[in-house]
Amino acid sequence: MKVSIDMQEQLLVWNWAALNLMDVRYITIEAGDRVAPYFFPASAFLYVTHGSATVALDGTEHVSKPFYILHGGKGARLDITLTDDTFRYYLILYKAFLPKSAERHVLRQMEQQVPFRLQYGFVPLHPAILYKLAEQMLSEWHTSKRLEHLHVKALFYQFVYDLLKQLDQQQVTTTSPNLTSQLIHYIQEYYAEPLTRETLAQTFHYSGPYLSKCFKRETGTSIIDYLIRVRIMKAQELLLRTNLSLHEIAATVGYPDVSYFIRMFKKQTGITPKQFKSEGFSPAKNANHPIIKLGSSIAPRKLRRYIDNSNDNHYQKDEKGDLRMYKRKLPVGITLLLCLTLLVTACAKPASTASTSGNTSSPAVGTNTTSSTATSNNSELVTYTAINGDVQIPKNPQRVVMVAGAFTGHLLALGLKPVGAGDESFNSYTEGKLDDVVNIGNDVPYEKIMELQPDLIVVWNDAETIEKLSKIAPTVAVEYGVPFRKQLIEFGKMTGREEQANAWIADWDTKIAKYKPLVRQAVGDRSVSIFDSGSAKEFYAYGSFGRGGDLIYGEFDLKAPPIIQKEAIDSGKGWAKLSLELLPQYAGDYIFISGWTSEENVAPIFEGKVWENLPAVKNNRVYRENSRGFVFSDPISLEAQLQFVVDSLTNSK
Repeated sequence: MKVSIDMQEQLLVWNWAALNLMDVRYITIEAGDRVAPYFFPASAFLYVTHGSATVALDGTEHVSKPFYILHGGKGARLDITLTDDTFRYYLILYKAFLPKSAERHVLRQMEQQVPFRLQYGFVPLHPAILYKLAEQMLSEWHTSKRLEHLHVKALFYQFVYDLLKQLDQQQVTTTSPNLTSQLIHYIQEYYAEPLTRETLAQTFHYSGPYLSKCFKRETGTSIIDYLIRVRIMKAQELLLRTNLSLHEIAATVGYPDVSYFIRMFKKQTGITPKQFKSEGFSPAKNANHPIIKLGSSIAPRKLRRYIDNSNDNHYQKDEKGDLRMYKRKLPVGITLLLCLTLLVTACAKPASTASTSGNTSSPAVGTNTTSSTATSNNSELVTYTAINGDVQIPKNPQRVVMVAGAFTGHLLALGLKPVGAGDESFNSYTEGKLDDVVNIGNDVPYEKIMELQPDLIVVWNDAETIEKLSKIAPTVAVEYGVPFRKQLIEFGKMTGREEQANAWIADWDTKIAKYKPLVRQAVGDRSVSIFDSGSAKEFYAYGSFGRGGDLIYGEFDLKAPPIIQKEAIDSGKGWAKLSLELLPQYAGDYIFISGWTSEENVAPIFEGKVWENLPAVKNNRVYRENSRGFVFSDPISLEAQLQFVVDSLTNSK
């Protein structure tokens, strides 16, 4: 979003800020160098001295020539595409923060136009001063003398002063970066570090509540839940592709406590890491967090940093002391996979192409190859805006493959049966509705998917999976946690069936209007809990998403026990781990139990003296639903849950 600068407000923040200079570099890139994308580890100025290139910050392109200067905040993604034989620039990295004593007026600016995070680029009218200052900073930065380092900091203040002065004179407009997009990129890059909402808020110069609100509004899930999903996905890759111990894997993905890692892994996948490694991904055991699957990659991605006090892995010094981008060879495994991909693509029949601008891992990602059968049956393409960008898809797709099987019920509600679907699609709620649909499992079998000749693929939001599947057919990413009405409307737009989506919602609203008074009359002011077991020693309470929560807390507005309301609903987390000693506080007057998660879910958790003394148990108000579909929030699952929830609550005494 373009914003104009209120320079006086910006100067107010700059004057209050404490600044730490992190690094000063002079970087050389030459034709033929492989330039990988990087994320700024701190706020940064990039000042071009030689050559030309297209420099993109978070996808916003700048045609950069000598004396062009760019600014971006921590977490901004930098992509450089050479348009000349040589490209050289200064990179000045700094951190800025406001002390606690800052006036409230200044702190309010931190929620709006934060100067350290704004993105802009321009050619200053008087570049010589900035050039001289950058050159002097570099010269003195690479000494071991503290006095010179202090002088570099003084020079940096002078650099900022002259730059802001010219910025004001030239009336440069700035870009306010997409905070959620930057958070996602940052988490995917630094998931192994001890991230919390508070540390992220400090990193991105926003308050914790504001950060959470923005992220939840755009993704439908909390920051911490997303971090957990990324970590578990990375752990799955390591389990399948390495012989590292559990302790090593846990530490690698950000969990120093291996016991806690095992609990979180089972919470997300339904099985232990040991079971996962020995059996592979077994979707039949994935329940606790219904099919939160970010996809798999070829190999665990290494963290990339601009700052490294040891030998830098991404730059090498030339004879003049400049830093040159390091040319890395692709690992043999990746090279073989790329060759296989090229071979498969070459053997495929001519097909239409589609743009997926949201895929940033490779310039070739925007080219999608669909089968000739699909294209001939449905040649008209439309642009659909998905979370992975604008994608050219068939106007009325007929051969859809649901890699993200938890959403198959959305297709069925629109009267469209997929040709292939993930294993989680098949449960008692969809029995008889998926006859002749190929179960593709949950390991993304590319050859099997290709054989199905899809004209559209729906997948979890994982860049590498999207990139590979996009070579087969137009690929649209979806995210778990979006309210089901909104999600169904999106599927209607995606498949050319918005009318059917609106009709289903209207019919659903009629049913809710019919049953809601009956349920509320039966339940009154009593509370309802939703439980699920994770092991023989712990279990969980759930909020308003999945496991009947959409109905109980959402549609019917029934009351949750205060501790569940706080920890699982108001927090946006969606669930809360239950301590057996606190069971009476978690337990409502009515209890629903999701019985599909594991074989251990009936003992010893839901028995014994504490359990038997609960009012819900004494009054026979405990209801178990063992269907796998009970964990989902798609239309087909919700219709089945509706009958179960209504019958349980209205027939109780």
